[in-house]
Amino acid sequence: MSKFPITTRVNALDASGFVAESAAIASNAIAPLAHAATTQRLMQKDATHLVNNSALTLALAARLWDPVVWSEWTQLQAAIVQRLHAQHENWHKGCAILIEDYGQLRQANTMSKLVEKQSNLMSQSADLMTSQATNFVALLENIDVDFGYWASQKLQPAADQAAR
Repeated sequence: MSKFPITTRVNALDASGFVAESAAIASNAIAPLAHAATTQRLMQKDATHLVNNSALTLALAARLWDPVVWSEWTQLQAAIVQRLHAQHENWHKGCAILIEDYGQLRQANTMSKLVEKQSNLMSQSADLMTSQATNFVALLENIDVDFGYWASQKLQPAADQAAR
C-alpha cells in the first residue's frame, strides 16, 4: 500500500509528456549559443554602421562650410538634445512615482501587504530601468540610421558631379 494519499501511475500519456519535456530541454540547451550568436550579429551590424558613418563624416567634413549642411547638422543635434531631454523628464516622473509609492510602504498593516508593496516597488523600478535603457538604445540606433541617411544624401550631389 502506498504512503501517499493518491496513487500515482506512469501511463502512456506521461511517457509522451516526458518525451516532449526532454525535447524542450534539449532545444533550450543551445539557447545560450543562439543568444551569443544574435549578440555577435547585432554588434557586427553596429560596427559596420559605425565605420560607414565615420567614413561619411570624414567625407562630409569638407562640406561643413556650406550653410545648408551646417544648418541641417545643427537641426539634427537639436533633435537629439530634445529627445534626451524628453527621456530625462520621463526618468524624473518615474522616480517621483517610485518615491511616492515608497512612502506608502508604511501603510501596510500585514506582512503579506508589506511584501506585496515591496515587490510591486521593485517591479516598477525594474520597469523604469528597462524602459529607460531601451529608449536610450533606440535613440542611439535612430541617430545612427538618421545620420547615415542624411550624410549620404548630402554627399550624393557631390558624387554625382564628380562622376560627370
